[in-house]
Amino acid sequence: MRQLYGTRGFLAWLDERARGQEPSSIDSDTTPLEQIDDLFYRYVAGRTLTHRREFRCVKVEKNPVWEFKTPDVRIFGWFPMKDCFVAVYGDSADRVKDHDLYRGYRLEVRRIRREMGVEESLYGEGSVPNDVLSP
Repeated sequence: MRQLYGTRGFLAWLDERARGQEPSSIDSDTTPLEQIDDLFYRYVAGRTLTHRREFRCVKVEKNPVWEFKTPDVRIFGWFPMKDCFVAVYGDSADRVKDHDLYRGYRLEVRRIRREMGVEESLYGEGSVPNDVLSP
């Protein structure tokens, strides 16, 4: 079984911002919160997620930051170990793309890991799907 954790900041964003958003994607008839619920359910249930469409490594580097994606939402965090994701930041897909916030969120996730005192051994390794998710 896969594990999913969220920082206080992520959970506050989820409660405050994601709940009130209406679908903005042309091809989406579900709210952002429903999209997140579906994606997280499939992740935790061990179902297959489509690489690049639903999750990806933001930048190939040591201790990478990963992004979970829905039509309307982007979620940034890391895998401290295989099948264990820590969600740190969430934002609307339009805002992230329109303002090119990928680098900023990547750096912020790295900063949060340091501030939380997470041991470097739990920063996660690997930048390909099989490194972080069991089939």
